[in-house]
Amino acid sequence: MNKKDIRSSILTTMKKHSNTEKNIADDWLANQFFNSQSYQEATSIGIVLSLPHEVNTYIIIQQSLKDHKKIFVPEVDYKSKLMTFKQLLDLNEIERDAKGIYHSISNTQTTDQLDLVVVPGVGFKSDGYRIGYGGGFYDRFISNFNPKTISLLYDFQLIDFEPDKHDQPVDELIIYKSRKWRQK
Repeated sequence: MNKKDIRSSILTTMKKHSNTEKNIADDWLANQFFNSQSYQEATSIGIVLSLPHEVNTYIIIQQSLKDHKKIFVPEVDYKSKLMTFKQLLDLNEIERDAKGIYHSISNTQTTDQLDLVVVPGVGFKSDGYRIGYGGGFYDRFISNFNPKTISLLYDFQLIDFEPDKHDQPVDELIIYKSRKWRQK
C-alpha cells in the first residue's frame, strides 16, 4: 500500500474506537508520557490540540500546565507551509483556524526552540518514521530545528512502509497495545 492508502485505512480505524476503549488507552498513554524521562526533563513542550479520533492531548496539556511546563501548540502558515509553536496558557484560550484546527489565541510568544515536541501521526514504523496528514509540517520543523521528539500511538497505527527521503523519524514511541482494536 502507498502512504495515501495507509493513511486512509488507519484513519478509518481510529475513527471507529469505542469511547470507553479510547479513554482507557489515552489515560494509559498520558501516564506513560508523564513518567517518561523526556517529559520529566522538558520545560517547554510542543504539542498539538488533538482531533477527536487522535490520542487525547487535552488531558496531557492540562496536567503539564499544572506541572508548570511551558506548553506550545502549532501555529501554521498554510501558504508558506511553515509551522512554529505558540505558547498556550489556558485551554479556554483556543479557537479553530481557517482549516478547522484548534490553535492558541493566548497573547503570548511563538518559538521554534522547544525541549520536546509530541509529534502526531497516523501510521508509524517501529523505527520512528511516520505518516502524518500529508502536509509535511512536522517533517520540515524537525529537519530545521532538531528538537527531541516523542509520539503517542495505538498499536494498530504500527505499519511497515517505505519512508520518503524528506521524512524525519521520531526519537521515541509510546505505544498502547490492545488486541481488541484490531480490525477483523
